[in-house]
Amino acid sequence: MTPEASAFQSHPSPIGIYIHIPFCEKKCFYCDFYSLENHSQRDSFINALVKEISMFKQIYGQRKADTIFFGGGTPSLLSPSELELVLSAISGTFQIAENPEFTLECNPGTVDTAHLSEYRSLGVNRLSFGVQSFFDDELKFLSRIHNAEEAVSAVAKARKAGFTNVNIDMIYALPGQTVERLTANMEKALSLETEHISAYSLIVEPGTPLNAAVEKGEIKPAPESSEADMYERVMSTMEDRGLIHYEISNYSRPGYQCKHNLKYWNAQSYASFGPSAHSYLNGQRWWNVSSLTSYLSDIDAGIIPVSARETLSPSQILDEYVLLHLRQGLLDSSELESLFTVSIPDDTIEELQEGGYCDYNGQVILLTRRGFRLCEEISARILSRLADPA
Repeated sequence: MTPEASAFQSHPSPIGIYIHIPFCEKKCFYCDFYSLENHSQRDSFINALVKEISMFKQIYGQRKADTIFFGGGTPSLLSPSELELVLSAISGTFQIAENPEFTLECNPGTVDTAHLSEYRSLGVNRLSFGVQSFFDDELKFLSRIHNAEEAVSAVAKARKAGFTNVNIDMIYALPGQTVERLTANMEKALSLETEHISAYSLIVEPGTPLNAAVEKGEIKPAPESSEADMYERVMSTMEDRGLIHYEISNYSRPGYQCKHNLKYWNAQSYASFGPSAHSYLNGQRWWNVSSLTSYLSDIDAGIIPVSARETLSPSQILDEYVLLHLRQGLLDSSELESLFTVSIPDDTIEELQEGGYCDYNGQVILLTRRGFRLCEEISARILSRLADPA
């Protein structure tokens, strides 16, 4: 592996900051993120989170950051005063770039204009609403606490509070969902004219109530063929309305790609805080304990609440480079060769072109809609055939 490949994993750019808020009003039955409905330790958590953030500077020094992302859980459950406490710790630990992208995930059922305005005054400039559907029966199936009317209202409240960068999360391929229902959902999302839309197929994650229901035969997931057809409908609908398909599940107006998530997809550095949060810095990845009790105990003892660490091997870095770039719809063969001294055989590229999976301009592989549908398979095919350049 070349020195350039090592530089790929320790990018000199400003890092991103992720804060995991592990509280929900109600945990959705499909969700496998670490979250709790019991808020009794919320004050203790905020105090511990402030301490954990401060610990970072003692180990890594003062790093510059240009994105901040509050995820969860439901970060919009935080009061403005709680958010301000955490932000004070962040500004005391990191050198924050001018005009950072600052995202707060929100549940449409937990927001009001007054709180949103206060979030805006604290520097939040991007909201991400977990809408998921505009049909009440689908929202009930997903165990969401909001209804379709509240989802529409939440976006209106965001606009009233002054937000000009708003994302909507949508879920498709629900059991029994029709393409007509999916299309109506996407059209409704587009009608709100948000700057960004994320659309994910429903995944049956191990350990979730959804998975248990599927295993018992109580719920039958959408067939893979239907899911693939729905994905193609999502792509065509979004692209036909002028949104850029810049990552496998993400679409944006020009200039509104999520800068924080691009750090993940471009293997750039990010520091994360809170239980279960994952970080990546200088080629090393680590993740915190997935238990609020253990997290609080570690912080109280002055211990960094890390569950495990790993240093990425050269082969892992190469694998992630190929997969992450193809998830964004493109792979630069010249850059791949320059960084890793490997090349993609011509016959592999020709095979992908003939199958209608990509276009190729002599340097960059560009996935078609059909290619996006089989992104992981294409990544595996390319990785299995890489060779030393002639």
